[in-house]
Amino acid sequence: MVTILELGIRDRFEFVQTKWPHAWGTQTVVPHPEFMGETPVARIPALVTADFTLADSHSICDFLNGEYGNFRLLARDGVARWRALATISIANAIIEAQISRRAELLRSEGERSNDFIGKMRDRQLRCYEALEKQASDFGAEFDLVQITTAVACGYDDWRYGSDWRGVAPKLAAWFDAVSQRPSLRTTEPAETPQA
Repeated sequence: MVTILELGIRDRFEFVQTKWPHAWGTQTVVPHPEFMGETPVARIPALVTADFTLADSHSICDFLNGEYGNFRLLARDGVARWRALATISIANAIIEAQISRRAELLRSEGERSNDFIGKMRDRQLRCYEALEKQASDFGAEFDLVQITTAVACGYDDWRYGSDWRGVAPKLAAWFDAVSQRPSLRTTEPAETPQA
């Protein structure tokens, strides 16, 4: 959604609000049949087109960047693309750890693994330390590297608090500045409506 807003193409899409019970973290949740018909992966977000369905944020953003952004947010090819993807993979690892950590926290006290929760938190902090070293290389253009990183930072602040800021103070200062962008203000994290 941040990418769509940054590219100024919101009016080209229909948005469908999902509703998920908190049981998604520990139980099989059967989404709406129409959703399952479009994406057997049953992941959100999903971009459904007449020709295909993309069911992960990175491929959706890459598609939007090429189709609507003239490769403004991520280079089409070459070293610049691969460097950006290397950084995006670190930010995506944070997001994956956040989701895994949340799913485990949704388990009942007796079923949850505090070791696993700690492992995901440690992964997040290691990745933030790596991004801290790259924050000064972020360019003036708010690109997919910065979008992915900002989404990770915003979710951590909202869901888990500010412990990441201690290992990445420059990144935290950068995030505090970019979090005022309209695309990030409009998409601040919130609980998904319950099914």
